[in-house]
Amino acid sequence: MTNSDKFKGSLHRRHFLQGLGAATILGVGGCAGKDLIVSPYSGQPLQQPLVETSEDGLLDTKVVSQMCRYTLDGDAVNLRGYNGKPVGNTLDIKGGDTLKLKLINDMPLLDPIDAVCTIDGVMLYTGYDVTNMHLHGLHVSPKAPSDDIFISVKPGHSYPYEYEIPKDHPPGTYFYHAHVHGSTAIQVGSGMSGALIIRGDIDDIPAIKAAKEQVMVMQTQRFDAKGECPDYATLNLGDKTYINGQYLPVIRMKKGEVQRWRLINASHKVPLNLKMEWYRYTTTMPFTVLCLDGNPLPKTREVNSLELVPGNRADVLVKGFSPGTYYLTGGVEGGNLATIIVEDEGEDMTLYSGDLPENPHLKPISAAEVTFGRRLEFGFVYGQSPSFTVNDKVFSCDDPWQIPLNSVEEWEVYNHTAYPHPFHIHVNPFQVVSGGGIEPGTWLDTMNFPAYERITFRTRFQKYTGKYVFHCHNLMHEDMGMMQGVEVTET
Repeated sequence: MTNSDKFKGSLHRRHFLQGLGAATILGVGGCAGKDLIVSPYSGQPLQQPLVETSEDGLLDTKVVSQMCRYTLDGDAVNLRGYNGKPVGNTLDIKGGDTLKLKLINDMPLLDPIDAVCTIDGVMLYTGYDVTNMHLHGLHVSPKAPSDDIFISVKPGHSYPYEYEIPKDHPPGTYFYHAHVHGSTAIQVGSGMSGALIIRGDIDDIPAIKAAKEQVMVMQTQRFDAKGECPDYATLNLGDKTYINGQYLPVIRMKKGEVQRWRLINASHKVPLNLKMEWYRYTTTMPFTVLCLDGNPLPKTREVNSLELVPGNRADVLVKGFSPGTYYLTGGVEGGNLATIIVEDEGEDMTLYSGDLPENPHLKPISAAEVTFGRRLEFGFVYGQSPSFTVNDKVFSCDDPWQIPLNSVEEWEVYNHTAYPHPFHIHVNPFQVVSGGGIEPGTWLDTMNFPAYERITFRTRFQKYTGKYVFHCHNLMHEDMGMMQGVEVTET
């Protein structure tokens, strides 16, 4: 039996086929005629997660993984989560800070633990109650005790992560979540995620600094009639998208007020096509985009809709225009997300538009800079243990690609399946060359790969050596094999 077979051992074929994703060839997951508009007062005011802020260059915190009892839209649940809540605390740090994060696994041992392979002499374990931590989108070392996703923390154990954030790290919105291969979808689909903010020069622009900040962690907790998520079949139950653990919260703003929304798609598999629409869709309030995936744009961009696939983030400014009730919707898959009530006239705040500070990590990559090119293919294999693949292989600990430090590569990826795949790579972001409906030149760390389409991007493997991965951020696909290891070496 191969390592990948062991990873998939607990995933029954029927459960897998139920969870292939929202945009299958059968159209599972939504109805094109579905009315997204609901009563504007069906939710409570949007609440912000507890914020933990660094002091004197250090944030020293604890994240406790545990079974959490709480209520989601009136449903009593008992789900895996952080610190007893549906969403983790927001970690607020600056470029140049140190983040010390002690991960404590206080989950009961409800499911078997499997030893699957050895990475650098350390045994890797998997199981629904084994966990670890990934800082999604951060440019930090992949070596322990930093962002090493090959660490496995069993129930009753803890691990002292420590991350050195580069002084010139791109400022924006990131997030943290569990990342044990074979269990990632179960844990994130239960709520094991939280926002992470890195502050920098963009936050000092007066018109941006004056805006009220709203963190919005969009999750898709799934549970059965008992309020639990015991297996993969449960990940296909329900269709609600929650924001900060709330269903259909109400966001209030004054006419003329500007707010900065930090949007995070922390779903295990649901893509969101965000719009702010007035009743009967006659008016749309625009987003002014500052950052995508934590990466500041060269200049602001105004859009009427914003696609965020699982793993994507966006920093946007929103200005209250005509008083009235608007609806934040997530498209066919995301459904209704929130109600926005623009109240009577307040202070007419400046909506910032124009150039944004340059970042040394985000300099354009020209064709002349490329040192190596790769072609790879995302695929799907039917069988008793159906799998999603990269270059016809399911994930294995044994075959990371060897890439020399300071290489600059161009990758052409062909999605040879009928399903879209949100591609995500750890440590180093990439710059889009073509495909996917994304404007060329955009820097991302997560990008939708539509069915039967070719995507080309370029990336620099800079600063850090070590082993990490790229994978599909439909986390059910990742757990079922669509992940590949990378090892960046000194030579």
